[in-house]
Amino acid sequence: MRIFHFLFLLLGLNAYSQGGSIYPFQINGELLSGLNIPPLALKAHPERAYFQRRVYQGQELSVYILSSETALNEITDFPIDEFVYYLNGRANIETEAGEQLQFFAGDYLFVPKGFSGNWTNYGGPKYHLELSVIANRRADSTQVSTAKKPFLLDRPLLAGIGLTPVDSVQYRDLLYDGVELAVWTESEEANTKEIEGYTREEFLHVLNGKLTLTTENGVTFEYVAGDFLIIPKGFRGTWKAEGQNLLRLLKVIPK
Repeated sequence: MRIFHFLFLLLGLNAYSQGGSIYPFQINGELLSGLNIPPLALKAHPERAYFQRRVYQGQELSVYILSSETALNEITDFPIDEFVYYLNGRANIETEAGEQLQFFAGDYLFVPKGFSGNWTNYGGPKYHLELSVIANRRADSTQVSTAKKPFLLDRPLLAGIGLTPVDSVQYRDLLYDGVELAVWTESEEANTKEIEGYTREEFLHVLNGKLTLTTENGVTFEYVAGDFLIIPKGFRGTWKAEGQNLLRLLKVIPK
């Protein structure tokens, strides 16, 4: 549902610090399973069954879980960049040029600022479910996206095929550079390193391997393949990567 953000988009401060330490934030598995998402009445479509929860609001990124019954949305000049991961159901899209697109559960896609067309979410079988990441800061109105329609992010790179090495242990590939968000896949061999302080917020999806983060006050968090998390701006601590050859991550970063 490409209309929900403007109901709740508020700039907020990082709510994930305690005692001077900043903690990573993991997205709850029940929400990703479609549970405990509150209903929301849409003024434009009061008859539509629709559910939404903002699960994270930081200084730079917001993350939502949303769900709806099968419904058509007519979109004109979509005003934001949006990263979407489909969890259930599918999307049928007709662009202004009449091109037909389909996306399904398990797909990673990017919806570029400026897109216009018809978007229908189909339930699987009753409700669709998706995770959405957006930037809190809007791009200048003069900035134009190079992409003109929603598209799948590169499947081979997300599968770990054809990765670009940056040194002897790390790989990095840009999946898309938008006007408000950039999406990367980053991979690395087993190592441990100190993090002096994140300068930007990062949304991460662990694609393969295990990531262990330890805060500067000694609290440890472990993440494995399938986990979604956000590392807030200012995080300091230790990063430990493990994997069957590589820890592989998808990253969404604000511009």
